[in-house]
Amino acid sequence: MKYTIITAAILLGGSVAMAQGPVRKAVTTPVVKTNPKAGATVGSNYSEIDQVGIGSDAFVEQQGTANGSFILQTGAAKMNRNSVDLRQWGNVTAASGEANYSSAIQDGSGNSLVADQSGDANSLFSTQVGLDNEAILAQGSMTAQKAENNISVIDQDGKDNFATVFQGFDDNEASILQRNDQVTGVGNRAFQDQRSNPNGSALANTAIGTQYGDGNDLVQIQSGPGNDNYAEANQGDAATAASGAFVQQVQTGDGNEAFADQFLTGDTAFQTQSGSDNVAVARQNTAGVSTGGNNLTDQWQEGENNRATSNQFGNNNSSFQEQYGERNSSVTTQAMGQDAGNLANSIQSGIRNISRIDQGAHGNVSFVDQTGDRQHSIIKQNRPGIGGTVAEGYNTATVTQRNANVALTAQTQRAATIKRRFDD
Repeated sequence: MKYTIITAAILLGGSVAMAQGPVRKAVTTPVVKTNPKAGATVGSNYSEIDQVGIGSDAFVEQQGTANGSFILQTGAAKMNRNSVDLRQWGNVTAASGEANYSSAIQDGSGNSLVADQSGDANSLFSTQVGLDNEAILAQGSMTAQKAENNISVIDQDGKDNFATVFQGFDDNEASILQRNDQVTGVGNRAFQDQRSNPNGSALANTAIGTQYGDGNDLVQIQSGPGNDNYAEANQGDAATAASGAFVQQVQTGDGNEAFADQFLTGDTAFQTQSGSDNVAVARQNTAGVSTGGNNLTDQWQEGENNRATSNQFGNNNSSFQEQYGERNSSVTTQAMGQDAGNLANSIQSGIRNISRIDQGAHGNVSFVDQTGDRQHSIIKQNRPGIGGTVAEGYNTATVTQRNANVALTAQTQRAATIKRRFDD
């Protein structure tokens, strides 16, 4: 779904304005092939494995170009405990390591998939239905196999599943979909790691993570000298309640974008960006439930012209924003509130930075700390348009602005928010 987040205009003395917010990309997931032999090139290899039952193992190794591998493991038993080990490889030449395709479908619990593709323009699809499944995918390496224009798609249905994707070099796309459709139990975990190398590093990588249900974890890391990386996290929807989600997005380089949407209560979002002209957007309690809340957003940016937006609906939410550099802008919007309302904290160091905090209802607390020249801060509390009423109050606002040469005690400044819930 494509939509635009609009940031309200800020006018200070008729000279400073907050720009329109970023536009989310419309990303289309490719369709899994249904006829593996269709379009095969001369000299390409084809492998198909169909296993029914419990405890089956499949191992496929293909070297060359435009190879195809299709693996189906299924059965009536709930505990299938099947395993797939797949490798498609070759140095990138006209006759090796390019345009390979793999698809693995596993049904049941405790299944495992380990897949490795080296080279360019490869595709890897994994579907797992059940509980306690694991998918580990790697496309490319940091050595001879350049690994550009690859795509990986993981689809897991159930709870306590684990998915991890590594992609080296540039212009790769990774998509993970996890549906925690169980009534009780722990959630799913997903990890996406994309790294750009100097070869073609101007090209961007894309990471999309979607998780439904409660207690899901998602970590997305995009690193290297590449520009215009894109990370998107969607956790929860109306059909599966969705509380207690965790997301961390870490990007280095220029022109990156990170988006995080979390549906209801008890959610946590960490966004870290280092470089120039980056964007980070976090939205929590997107269900818009006034009794929801208890969410945490932590955004950290270093560089120039970065923007951070935190939108939280409900009660007892906390938002922390830190920006270091020039002409950065941070916006926090917290709708609703109560006697122990929402907390917004903004720290900026540099030149011509802008901070805006909007809080509805009552019992809210805001802190702004700005160091440098020509900084701007706007705080609006008990705003009727976002859940406040004129009769309410009990809000607190503190603003500290200093030139770098003035000795005033600053708020505690934190390092980049590298706080992961599970290992790499």
